[in-house]
Amino acid sequence: MACAFGLPELASRNAFIKDYEETGYLIDFIGGYLVFFGLPYLDQDGKLQHGDWVSPVDLNGQAIDPPTNHQAWWRGSPPHDQQGRQLKLGGGADKVTVSDDLVTDFSFSYKLLDENGTMRPYRSFDEKVQTYLDTITAPALAAYPQATPLRAIAVKAASQCSPLRYPDTMSSRYHINDLSALLRGKRVAIIGLGGTGSYILNFLARTHLAQITLFDDDKVHVHTIFRFPGFIPNAIGRLKVEVLSQHYDQWHSGIEGVPQRITAENVERLKHFDFVFVSVDDGPARRLIIDWLSANGVPYVDCGMGLNRSAVGLSGFVRVTGGDRKAFDDNVGTVRLPVENAKEDEYRKQAQITELNALNATMAVIRFKQHFGLLDREDEATSLIFDTATFEID
Repeated sequence: MACAFGLPELASRNAFIKDYEETGYLIDFIGGYLVFFGLPYLDQDGKLQHGDWVSPVDLNGQAIDPPTNHQAWWRGSPPHDQQGRQLKLGGGADKVTVSDDLVTDFSFSYKLLDENGTMRPYRSFDEKVQTYLDTITAPALAAYPQATPLRAIAVKAASQCSPLRYPDTMSSRYHINDLSALLRGKRVAIIGLGGTGSYILNFLARTHLAQITLFDDDKVHVHTIFRFPGFIPNAIGRLKVEVLSQHYDQWHSGIEGVPQRITAENVERLKHFDFVFVSVDDGPARRLIIDWLSANGVPYVDCGMGLNRSAVGLSGFVRVTGGDRKAFDDNVGTVRLPVENAKEDEYRKQAQITELNALNATMAVIRFKQHFGLLDREDEATSLIFDTATFEID
């Protein structure tokens, strides 16, 4: 047997191998060969294909020395450029059996040139790998912008049986897979997709929740994009739920956008959710929704803020309230759960700034994760208010 250890041991002793693996390349160490699976390339007709690159390694214990062999092997058809010309990689038809289910079709013999135009050996195995990968995949990535050599991302994401489109390596890195799994199978709703609601989505899209449903009937305006996380191109004029569900679908496959405002006619749609985030700017609508949720035993958190201009700047509060009938009864009609609209459209005169939208969403998501046991909770408060001037929480 060529070697008695596998990829984990090889990666632990060779940082560049670990970097390729953590970046998302689908690689393995088989019988003394390093294999990169699923590299995109162009065939002679300019169509996107995927092939496997194979190279022997020169081992010094478990460390990889600079390669003594510039050759590599390939399972697939010959790679071409965008003009239909076969890439000048040397070599030819060559079958090498790496394992019973991996037999190559071609060999490559590709060297770099020094400053004098003379062929030189590779200075490191990392240089060899990167040279071949860049040369083979560049035409395909230029012709098909959605193509990717990072096949491990989809493979590992699928294996975790979660709507997440990326493998949750963060939870495994910090040994909290058991806690992250507490959200599996859970369905949540976000009502209101303004600044706070969009940040809530930004946080939830990175979890194992089975479904995230968005309710909002409003469109994106210029001021809206200043309150969304990051920047979403071509959003203005489109429905918020359409824009955000499409954008965050890149993270999570279980996002559903519903272009509706929650009213007495459709509030019963909320009965199937395990948790509901309420982030609306209308007092009567807030009362209707939270009264119904708390009466029907659906846990929730309500978000809000109030900022006014003082003598020296903006001053006010950011709050969260929830998430059962006691929270409703204790706080309804107070500043902790306002259910009437301000006179003379005063709400529209109050500032909404993105860092406080993000803070409001953070407080709401912390309460949500406390509810499901991901985060500890020692207080029994039904409402929390953060004062932006004193930096204190009541």
